[in-house]
Amino acid sequence: MLANQQQSELAVSDMQHRFAKLISIGTVEEVDYDLARVKVRIGEWLTAKLPWLTNQAAQDMTWQAPEVGEQVLVLSPSGDMAQGIVLGSLYANGHEQPHFKMNHVVDATSTGGALVQALSAIAPESREHVHRAHYQDGAIVQYDRENHAYDIFVPQTDPLAKINIYSGGDINVECHNDTNITIGNNATVEVGGAAQVDVTGTADVTVGDNVSVSGGANIDIVASGALNLTGDSVSVTSTGSNVEVLAAATLKLNGAHISAQE
Repeated sequence: MLANQQQSELAVSDMQHRFAKLISIGTVEEVDYDLARVKVRIGEWLTAKLPWLTNQAAQDMTWQAPEVGEQVLVLSPSGDMAQGIVLGSLYANGHEQPHFKMNHVVDATSTGGALVQALSAIAPESREHVHRAHYQDGAIVQYDRENHAYDIFVPQTDPLAKINIYSGGDINVECHNDTNITIGNNATVEVGGAAQVDVTGTADVTVGDNVSVSGGANIDIVASGALNLTGDSVSVTSTGSNVEVLAAATLKLNGAHISAQE
């Protein structure tokens, strides 16, 4: 009878021990990026290398590794930490800028910019509508479903800051309202085939310096209305053949001196 009582007590003790280890909170101490495993410090206990939970890990795969010092939740099936799985991260007040404060944009090169101000000033009552990924260098990807706004912000932390978009096929961009593009430095557009720009309203192009237009074949400029070429000096030169000027009505040449030579 005593033996059975001892066995029962041991069984209860073992069950309590397993329950205590079933769900734990710890801090990531080591990350193995090749094996996608982490070691977690739980009190004085350091776990073996454990896998972390991700959205997909088969034909389609997502990747976001935990960081050293990150607070995580560990699930240990049957209370066995050797089989533990890191379920995800917990917000912690110990960090210099807690995520819930929504004030992560610190970029001296963009101070006063409209996007920076918008990302920095999200009211508490609006935070339920915001999905945000914030990165260590200050970059932010955010969607605000209340204002229907999708923002990508990459700070100019060094000359390598960039956004790359590549498509092996077509890229289609459609905008039903205004489009504003501001470029602080040079812009290059390379087209391997034909290019077409259609403007139903007025098109104004203003350049503070020189403009050069060159084509390996023909260049056609067609206006359904008036075509004006104005400049301090205007030259039209043909290096290979004739220059033809055709007028359906009167052709006027106005100048202080008009000369023709063979």
